Amino acid sequence: MRKLALCAWVCLTVPTTLSAQDLPRSTAFPGSAWVAIGNVGPAEPDNLLGMASFEQGVTAWESGPWFLVPFVGASMGTDSAGYAWNNRHPVQLSVKLVRRVRGGVLQAGGGVLFEHDPATGQQTHGTVFANYWSGWTADRHTHRGGTFVGFPGHAYASSGLTSGRDPQNWLTALTAQQGVLIFKSQVVSVVPYGAAGLTFDSRRRTWENRLTYDAGIKIVRPLIGGVVEAGVAGRRQHELLTGRVDSGPVAYVNLWVGWNPRSVYR
Repeated sequence: MRKLALCAWVCLTVPTTLSAQDLPRSTAFPGSAWVAIGNVGPAEPDNLLGMASFEQGVTAWESGPWFLVPFVGASMGTDSAGYAWNNRHPVQLSVKLVRRVRGGVLQAGGGVLFEHDPATGQQTHGTVFANYWSGWTADRHTHRGGTFVGFPGHAYASSGLTSGRDPQNWLTALTAQQGVLIFKSQVVSVVPYGAAGLTFDSRRRTWENRLTYDAGIKIVRPLIGGVVEAGVAGRRQHELLTGRVDSGPVAYVNLWVGWNPRSVYR
């Protein structure tokens, strides 16, 4: 959970002789936004997909590494083929319990999801979810001339009732990526990587039960509070229920930005 230093003035101006009771209280407003553009993959090789998501919360309670965060989220998707399942714009009103852990975050929650279900015409659905994210860089210097080497990677897991188009279907996704930093400047980094992902569901939809492998390379540009990356990869995709296997190239651009400003009050 990345924090913006909007209350840094408190640390600079409040005397250190003040007791804990004298310090001003504050409320945090964690949020994030991301955009992803790329071709869908070997199963739909000519389909270009674009997705965007926004989330804004308010920290209603916190104690050490624990946070209770009501939030609103909105997302949209569109594709070049015009498939209904890719052209979506759900809105979510939920609350989540967040636990910071070493190198990552664990959260679970529930609420209301607003999205049209074409099977029933219903617009409002209950949603529950749990997810975990962990990232690492494993930076070090080699013995030969002090060349900088890093091993950036991440792991992610999510599970829940998260689709208004299929509201009774419990969806689970597991992904991991491991890279090697081969070039780094003040502007960009170059990272070859390998990745794997597994998805499955309770309704046994063919398109939701897949095992995917990527081998690729990406250019990464840090931003204030976020990151943008562009890459290409070779992807191999296994449909677990049918045994079908597809392979092909993918290209993508991803942007993620997060914030957590605080309002200070007496």
